[in-house]
Amino acid sequence: MIGIEDGTAVIGGRNMVVRRSGRREGPAVLLLHALGLDRRAFDPLREALGEPLDIISYDHRGHGSRARDTGFTLQMLVDDALAVIRWINRPVHLLGHALGGVVATLAAESLRSAVRSLALVTTPLVSMPSFAERARQIDAGGMADTVEQSLKRWFSGLEGLATYGGALTYGRKAISEVSAAGYADGWRALAAFGRLQLDAAELPPTLCIAAADDVSVPASTFDSVLHGATRREGLQLEVLPRGGHMLPLIEPERLARCLNEHWKAPQV
Repeated sequence: MIGIEDGTAVIGGRNMVVRRSGRREGPAVLLLHALGLDRRAFDPLREALGEPLDIISYDHRGHGSRARDTGFTLQMLVDDALAVIRWINRPVHLLGHALGGVVATLAAESLRSAVRSLALVTTPLVSMPSFAERARQIDAGGMADTVEQSLKRWFSGLEGLATYGGALTYGRKAISEVSAAGYADGWRALAAFGRLQLDAAELPPTLCIAAADDVSVPASTFDSVLHGATRREGLQLEVLPRGGHMLPLIEPERLARCLNEHWKAPQV
């Protein structure tokens, strides 16, 4: 077991809980979690990656230790990420999961010099009308049905895997701690980004990681990444055979291998 610690820091003028593991002198890795989860979502991945890295995560607004911090926009989430990157005060490998991937991409565009590489895990590349509709449904009806619907999308079909039980228990706890207002804000943020321009020259080396059995962000939606890779060196796609939408919880070892290869590649 690696040592994982929570600490409080003033970042961007706000008190934030920062979760950290590994060696402070190691390469910095900043992890941005998915909608409905929190900074603890990457604990299995931390174990798989081991000690040599300085691995950092925090809670998005409306989640975890910031559950009451609602009324946020996508730009506010991006501003938080930029503030944390500046607080780390050295170039980072930036990883985002789902909503976190959208935030990570926009942050990397804004602060390219501070981002060594970008990894997007089961991240939607285009805003869908269903995102705004989910926000409206939550505004109208609260979280009563949303929790079970979300857990089904995340974990259905993975029941036979050794990591399933722990992942489901954590996922249920994390999403149950998110208020209806915070969850709706998150869906509105996902509805607001339009399209991620992954073939943009100003982005760092970028690895998109999809799961063949992800029903939330189907692997087929990443076909555009393959086309973009012909236009931008350093843009790659890896499709894992299983793991669903919650790859960091379900397949941390396999995900860690992909990331280590990505981080060893020459950075530009």
